[in-house]
Amino acid sequence: MTSSTGLKATTLTPFAYHSLAVQGGTATLPELISDSALCFGLANALGHARAWCALPPKDYRRDWLAMPWRASVLTTKQPRLLPPIARRLNLEEEGGFQKKLRDVVSKGNLKQFWSIQEVPPAVEFRGALFGPDPFEVVGAEEIVIRVGLHRNGMVKLERDEAVDRVRLNAATAMLFGQELAVERFLLYGLQLTKPMPLKDAAEEVRRWN
Repeated sequence: MTSSTGLKATTLTPFAYHSLAVQGGTATLPELISDSALCFGLANALGHARAWCALPPKDYRRDWLAMPWRASVLTTKQPRLLPPIARRLNLEEEGGFQKKLRDVVSKGNLKQFWSIQEVPPAVEFRGALFGPDPFEVVGAEEIVIRVGLHRNGMVKLERDEAVDRVRLNAATAMLFGQELAVERFLLYGLQLTKPMPLKDAAEEVRRWN
C-alpha cells in the first residue's frame, strides 16, 4: 500500500453529517470530508462492502482492514454551508411508537422537527488516497461516491497530480496503535495533523495495518 493518488473531490449534491450541535438541530463541518467517509464511500461504490442482514458490532479497525485503501482527510480552502433546512422524523408512521411514548420525546434526539445545514454542490476538496489506484481498477477518469447522512450526498472523484501536501487523521492512526501529533482537534474521530508532504504521509499510513 505504497502508491499515492492525489484526489480532487467535487460535491454534486448537498450532504451533511451530525457533526456540530446548533440551536434546534445539527450542522456538518464544511471544511473537510473525512478519510473514513471517502474510503467507505469508495468501498461501497466499487463493490467492496459486504451486505449484512443486521448491523454488525461496531469495529472500525476491522472495517479498515477489510479495505485496500487508506486516505488523508479531504480539505477545501472555501468551506461553505447552505442555510438551515427543517427535517421531520415521523414517529407515528415510521417509528411505530405508542402515544404515551411519543408524548415524552418531543425534544432531544427524538424530537420530530429539527434543522440541519448541508455542504452545497460545487465545493472542491483535495487530498490523497493510498493503495490501489481506483481509476485504473475501473478504467475511468471519474468515480462518483455517496457520503453523508443516509448516503444522500454525491461526490465526484478525479485524479489531481497537483496535490503535494495532505493532512492525516490522527484518530484513524490510533486505531492501528500509531500516535501522531495533532494540530487541530475537531471531533474525537477527526483529529488533524499538520499538512505533510505526500511521500511522508504515504510512509506513515504503511504502518496502519
